[in-house]
Amino acid sequence: MIIAIGCDMVDHEITKSLGWLSNSKAIKRVLSDEEKELFNINKTARFISGRFAAKEAVLKCLGTGMKDGISLTDIQILQTEAGKPILNIYGEVKAIAKALGIENWHITISHTSNTSVAFVVAEGN
Repeated sequence: MIIAIGCDMVDHEITKSLGWLSNSKAIKRVLSDEEKELFNINKTARFISGRFAAKEAVLKCLGTGMKDGISLTDIQILQTEAGKPILNIYGEVKAIAKALGIENWHITISHTSNTSVAFVVAEGN
């Protein structure tokens, strides 16, 4: 059963203007250690914009937005060798998802030359 859906879009120019490609403090707030390893291989606005959009889409599924106690690093998007995104959650994000009955996540991230968009489906029994 679908419990929630979330979608978010991020403009690559905004990502660049915020300095996310070079600001280590911003990167540390947005990306987990494993995501930072992927980012170091692919330092593009497209990569970090897609990850941020996906994390925002997850928060929309939870109905929380960016509230105190939620860390974006507790939402982790890794990928298979073929590039399929894999969503892992931790901490407060995991606790909220459990309280909502969310057991499975489905995620896709797409890009144009100017924007990244992510779509997330939260599923439970």
